[in-house]
Amino acid sequence: MMKRAIRTLLLFVGPCLVLSACAGGSSLHVPGDLARPSRAVAPASGAPQVVVADFSFAAAPGGVVGRDFDSVRPIVWKGEPGKAMADLVAGVLRESGVAAVRRGADAQGAEAVPVRITGVVRRFEVNARRTGLSVVTEATVSLTVAAHGPGQYGPSEQSVTSSVSLRDLFVTPDDLREALMSTANAAAEEAARKLLEAKVVSPSS
Repeated sequence: MMKRAIRTLLLFVGPCLVLSACAGGSSLHVPGDLARPSRAVAPASGAPQVVVADFSFAAAPGGVVGRDFDSVRPIVWKGEPGKAMADLVAGVLRESGVAAVRRGADAQGAEAVPVRITGVVRRFEVNARRTGLSVVTEATVSLTVAAHGPGQYGPSEQSVTSSVSLRDLFVTPDDLREALMSTANAAAEEAARKLLEAKVVSPSS
């Protein structure tokens, strides 16, 4: 009976130790890029009405976006949060029927587009810490977007913050990406919703 109990324990603990060893290292990397959930979207008609420029972001050295507190190591993402969040916001606007296009930070070629959207990514982070027998992975994204264009008395600013947390036995790169992508998309959707409600952008007729 004792041997059977030991074998059962090893069957559970063994894979856990392997996963823990695989997760170890000087840093933990978030894989892939951020993306919108795939869905059928009818293209907006007419000329572009909104141009979304790269958002600004004060990046940490080495692409650090958080910390795995259990293993005392940084969490790194090789993407560019400013460009990624601008892509997501533009994507949500297009899904809402707004004729939106993307440009670089200087938004060259945007002179003929009525509305220009700029933004600042204030927080873009994902952290992991053990709580009891599980690890909580929490991501937070905070940004401010502003609309500029003729007929507006200065830029119209909207700020949003989104957070999400996941639980697992161990921190994994896939959990980090899922948490970060979920909260980034939620922040982009809320920012676009506020711009639409403020009527600084509108669907193409």
